[in-house]
Amino acid sequence: MNADITNLVNNSQATELDFTESPLLRGLSEKQVDIVVSAMEHLCYEANAIILKQGEENKGLWLISEGCCEVTRISDTNEKHRVIAVLGPGTIFGEMSFFRKTAHSANVRTVTNSTVHMLSQEAFEELRQNSSEIAATILINLITVVSERLKLMDGWVCALTEQPDVSACNKYEEWHEFRAKLYREWNF
Repeated sequence: MNADITNLVNNSQATELDFTESPLLRGLSEKQVDIVVSAMEHLCYEANAIILKQGEENKGLWLISEGCCEVTRISDTNEKHRVIAVLGPGTIFGEMSFFRKTAHSANVRTVTNSTVHMLSQEAFEELRQNSSEIAATILINLITVVSERLKLMDGWVCALTEQPDVSACNKYEEWHEFRAKLYREWNF
């Protein structure tokens, strides 16, 4: 286990999530948080369990309350799993396939025994119809999380493409063309 995962594992076992501090539920009152938490499915996984599998569809927003998970992706060119991120308490995942009719782009696997809470599309739709203020807050929070992740990815890819490697120079133009298309053509 690398040092980042070890630190996250140690910290995630020592803390229990305060749902009101979750990026997904930030800005909601305790009563509103209780409404959302009661609409969620609560699941416990042992270490090394697959929560989401790349290529499969499972529509839900997932919130980790205890434990540590890692996001891995199998590349198109080989069967090697690459670790994309390590997630701890308070982290949400599954947002891309929650809003798009698409399969998961990565795997999410538990590193330690973990407790996660899943808000299904059906439960979210019920919140939207019956508690529009709660649903709006959740959507704003998700936009904030996704925007921050996009900003980090953009910075990382730009730094990668600006390395003095010849092949990276070719990727620089490719990345900027992709970014231009991304911001110009929102037809996904």
